[in-house]
Amino acid sequence: MIVTERKTDIFERRAGGKGNTIMEHIVDEKVYGGKIAAYARVILKPGCSLGYHKHEGTSETIYILQGTALYNDNGTESTLTAGAVVFCPEGESHSIENIGQDDLLASAATSTKSGASTPG
Repeated sequence: MIVTERKTDIFERRAGGKGNTIMEHIVDEKVYGGKIAAYARVILKPGCSLGYHKHEGTSETIYILQGTALYNDNGTESTLTAGAVVFCPEGESHSIENIGQDDLLASAATSTKSGASTPG
């Protein structure tokens, strides 16, 4: 199956973050029968962030494609660069902020239990 229809969402101050979070959806959650809530390319402009939030009924994997991020993993902060992968399991919290001069590009997959919704 070739996916030709995609949508882009722009969220202002998502989960209490700064600026806009741009989500370019790679595939619709229906493709995965509800097991994946979101699979998207996420773009954060310099100074923008996805705020600290808890994953309830979902978990998330983020792969940094470009840029420099400050990642908060349950209160522990780390700097991430291209090639880094982080995982936030169900019941835990995280945030990510673009602290670089260029756009932060990441691939993010949010898996879900049946009936759960995407956080933030």
